[in-house]
Amino acid sequence: MRKIMIGLLLIMFCLSTAGCPAQTPVQEPAPKPLVVPETSKVGFSPVDLNNAPDVIKNIASDISKREQATWVKVNGTNYLLLSAGEKATSSRVEITDITQKIPAQDFVWLDVKAKYNSVKEGNQSNPVTAVSLNLTSDRTINGVGFEITKTAAATSTTPTPATPAPSTTTPATPAPKTPTPAAPTPTPTPTPSKTTPETPAKETTPAEKKVERQE
Repeated sequence: MRKIMIGLLLIMFCLSTAGCPAQTPVQEPAPKPLVVPETSKVGFSPVDLNNAPDVIKNIASDISKREQATWVKVNGTNYLLLSAGEKATSSRVEITDITQKIPAQDFVWLDVKAKYNSVKEGNQSNPVTAVSLNLTSDRTINGVGFEITKTAAATSTTPTPATPAPSTTTPATPAPKTPTPAAPTPTPTPTPSKTTPETPAKETTPAEKKVERQE
């Protein structure tokens, strides 16, 4: 009897276990990605090249002879260097605006705008402008683009006189001459022919007639 009761209890336990659905482990919600605005302004500070790291000095010296812009990261600090070139003795490149753009997740691109500013002749101690970026996050910069605006007043290049174009004067076509009408040939006036007047017959007088008869 005891064996029967034990068997029934085992059967009931198995049935109760099979009828309970397996419990699914609760999944923790995934952390929300950091939302970064598509565009934001980036601050910057001028850098004295005399106090800059040696690698920045070397790069500035290398690009000072030509017009160039570059981005360098040294010891965790991002630098922008812009050169007006050694021929620009009366102008200097100045950064006016930096915009951070996020074209894709985890991709940072900087849009840098700069322009040429006029300086007095001889006051340009160094043609290279250097700034450091004041970034508010630890995100890594993946690329930098530069847009530099030139103005006619800021450039120091001497204008080349324009070469006059060779004159190709087309000779004037003479107007067609109007033919002068020929003078009409004068019609000859008929010359009246001279007619010798007939000599009237001599009349015979009565005395001559009387002599003729006597003869």
